[in-house]
Amino acid sequence: MATHSANRRATLPAMVGLVICCVCAVLLTVGCRTYGQLPQTIGQRTDQVDALMHQVDAGAPMQTVPEIPEAPLTLNTPEDFDSVEYQDVTLEEALRIALNNAEVLRDLGASVLRFPKQVETAESLGLVQTDPQAGLEAALSAFDAQAYGLGKWQNNDRRFNNRFFGGGATAFQQDTHDYVFQLSKRMATGSQFALRSVTDYDANNATGNLTPSAWQTQIHAELRQPLMQGGGTTFNRIAGPSAKPGVYNGILIAKVNQDISSAKFRQEMRDYVSDVVNAYWDLYFAYRDLDAKRASLERSRLTWQSLEAQRTSSLKSAAPEALAREQYYRFQSELQDAIAGKLNQRTQVNNSTSGGTFAGATGVQVAERRLRLLIGMPLSDGKLVRPADEPVDAPIVYDWDSISVEALEKRTELQQQRLLVKRREMELLAAKNFLLPTLDFITIYRLRGLGQGLMGSNSAFEELGTTDYQEYEASLEWKMPVGYRQAHAAVQNAEIQIRRDKAILREQERQVLHDLTAAVAETERALTQMNTNLNRYLAASDALNVLEANRTAGFPISLEQLLDAQRRVSESQSKYHLAAAEYSVAVKNVQYEKGTLLQSNLLVLVDETQ
Repeated sequence: MATHSANRRATLPAMVGLVICCVCAVLLTVGCRTYGQLPQTIGQRTDQVDALMHQVDAGAPMQTVPEIPEAPLTLNTPEDFDSVEYQDVTLEEALRIALNNAEVLRDLGASVLRFPKQVETAESLGLVQTDPQAGLEAALSAFDAQAYGLGKWQNNDRRFNNRFFGGGATAFQQDTHDYVFQLSKRMATGSQFALRSVTDYDANNATGNLTPSAWQTQIHAELRQPLMQGGGTTFNRIAGPSAKPGVYNGILIAKVNQDISSAKFRQEMRDYVSDVVNAYWDLYFAYRDLDAKRASLERSRLTWQSLEAQRTSSLKSAAPEALAREQYYRFQSELQDAIAGKLNQRTQVNNSTSGGTFAGATGVQVAERRLRLLIGMPLSDGKLVRPADEPVDAPIVYDWDSISVEALEKRTELQQQRLLVKRREMELLAAKNFLLPTLDFITIYRLRGLGQGLMGSNSAFEELGTTDYQEYEASLEWKMPVGYRQAHAAVQNAEIQIRRDKAILREQERQVLHDLTAAVAETERALTQMNTNLNRYLAASDALNVLEANRTAGFPISLEQLLDAQRRVSESQSKYHLAAAEYSVAVKNVQYEKGTLLQSNLLVLVDETQ
């Protein structure tokens, strides 16, 4: 008993030393950066979470007050536009401002308030890439090497009624230590390799012991290789080592999902740029429409004043003056709407067409605020943004064969669907693997050492180094579900998914070609309308000039003809500018349908996830 107690005391320093080594190893593995986070999560300090919950209980109040813009401009008369300060902006500058402020890809439908989770931001691709469950890094992590350590200490002190069970004694006392260190890794072939160190210490009073205490150490090299189900680089790269029928998250699947997300982000960026272009030409037309209505109001004012000066007390002279006055207030009403605008339909993506059908039904101030909101400018800064570019007016001829191929190749929606089809085809390959039985080959090689001490002479490590005691083990493990019901369902489901997604791809291609046809036809219509309305405007202006000249010369004219001519000039002038803006939007929409809108505006997205 005295010898056993002495041995127990002798092993205590070794045990403490091993514990210290284990703690140091853990700290080195965790690293200084992670160790700095330990008090926040495993300690008893709750100050940080208490501060967060205090804010939650208070209704999550605003922490910082955002910058409040200046009071909005309120322009009510044409003269107000003569005194306001303008900021002339080209379309290229508007796009540059928009992209510099594109932390959030905005729209004019307040999606950031109604559907905040669906809004694309500058962090969207990073979120996909760092998804801890479905991202590429998550798929790669399944093949990371895993370090494992175990330390266990046990003291036994018991009595036995039978000497056989007590190792030759009726009172059994024992101290044991067990230490396991293992490094394991899963390979792309599906195999699992492990290198393991097993060390144990046993000090007891059994009468049959050669020494009162002994150390035993082992080195294991273990390999498990799937020969059928779960084996091979194809399956493991597609499905991952933890796959189940219908649930695949291998490296290739994660890469395809990441590429689909990148294509989706390019689609959202394209729509954002298209919205900016639409808003720019909306504002351009609002200014031109304002100019037309302002000129019409001035002409009608002069006519009314002239007839009012000629009015006498007779009822005959009162009717012309009233008609001229009615027309003046009619133009004034239209001008007021052209100045302020109404919150009605605007030109936007998927407004009748993919790239948006030009609406142009708004006023200057509404259109100007919309453009500011969209491109991220201050909502009000005391200035009035004014487009500096003119619409394109040159005819553009497209080579149908080349732009059709370009659209089928570059439209991001088609790219996403083609990637999805490829993913489905890989999923079918993975699903077929589950039709195989599980047959694993397991092999283990061991080196053993036994000694009174752990290190030094007559120690476990010394005997281990002689390699005198070697062991080898090999086995085959087989398992098979009867019927393969789930595996067959997974294969059939994958085949149906492929047929469905290919059918959708074919229909998407038809839709893209249809939309491209409509966009090209719209450019021809808008160009024709622009030229026609220009001729109409010139003819109406000539007619009005003749009537005004005759009236000034004192020749009798029809007042109804004069007032009608004024209306025609106003209407045809607005129609001309409307058609010019429609043509510019139509030209943009051809680039949209071709999938080259970003490139045509010299915009290149650098995909950091590639």
